[in-house]
Amino acid sequence: MANQRTYMLIHRLKRQGYIRLNSSKDFEYHAFVVYCDADREWVHSIFLKKLEDDGLKLCVHHRDFDVGASITDNIDTYLQKCWKIIVIMSNDFAKSEWCQWEVDFVQERRRQQGKDVFLLIMLKTINSNHMTCPVKTLIKTTSYLTYKNGVGEDLF
Repeated sequence: MANQRTYMLIHRLKRQGYIRLNSSKDFEYHAFVVYCDADREWVHSIFLKKLEDDGLKLCVHHRDFDVGASITDNIDTYLQKCWKIIVIMSNDFAKSEWCQWEVDFVQERRRQQGKDVFLLIMLKTINSNHMTCPVKTLIKTTSYLTYKNGVGEDLF
């Protein structure tokens, strides 16, 4: 009975335009992938291959962005086409000013849609001397997966 009341309330609020319940079907891509160019080999040969072979459609800048449009315009355009954001963290990511800018940029989406919009993956542990305030805040406030080579690789 409680489930029926909850469904009816959500249905009524949604019909009145108060609640937007997004699903992956509402978007062109399942996720927008943010990563450092130094990690491109792993991202493209392992990560993308595995997830896309499993049927997910991921947006990556090297492949999907519009030629001739500015990077900032492309990021803005393609973030709107993506249901979730996957951030792949590493020391190189933390050292990159461009990646720091992307983290700041996608944080706005987090403020609008909540922390579930992100999936953080710690590809390589970030040394404390590369830890910036935005990255530290992101790690402290969001659960993340840690990638390990070897035995756990298949489970990841």
